[in-house]
Amino acid sequence: DLPLGRVYQIDEIFQQWRGHIINHSLFIEERIDVIISKLLFKKDMENIPLFRSIVLSREFFSFMNKWKVLKDLLKIFEPFKDRDYSELFSNLHKLIEERDKFAHGQVIYSGDTGEDIYLEYFKETLKKEEITEENVNNFLDLSSKCREELDKIFFEIQEIQKKENERMERKL
Repeated sequence: DLPLGRVYQIDEIFQQWRGHIINHSLFIEERIDVIISKLLFKKDMENIPLFRSIVLSREFFSFMNKWKVLKDLLKIFEPFKDRDYSELFSNLHKLIEERDKFAHGQVIYSGDTGEDIYLEYFKETLKKEEITEENVNNFLDLSSKCREELDKIFFEIQEIQKKENERMERKL
């Protein structure tokens, strides 16, 4: 019942938003993969690509599972285990849930000219949520916060490994 040309224009906007959300999520997921790998393979760096391709990139190893593994690893390894990462984990959880809506939800256009965009998705029950530029900008802000915190962890791991390598070279 809606004007087809207008719906296509609105759909172009939505697809751009969806692309931003999925791409930003993939970047965050990739950063988590690297952190997990570096924590587990501190001294065996050559096996990281193998681990990532055989384990982390498999369909059974979801973004949510990686979130859980990261949570557990940061509770085990020094110097991270005594730090409070509750805000990071909460933000990552929100990011994953938002990404899932856009990746798996059904888009619906309504309004007189199709200007209203909704995502219908299942989370315990069927839900319907209006998608606006503000929603997308909030997601991008959340993504930036997550990326900044993950980068801090990543660079700290890099520094620890660098110092360990220097220590090992001095021993030789």
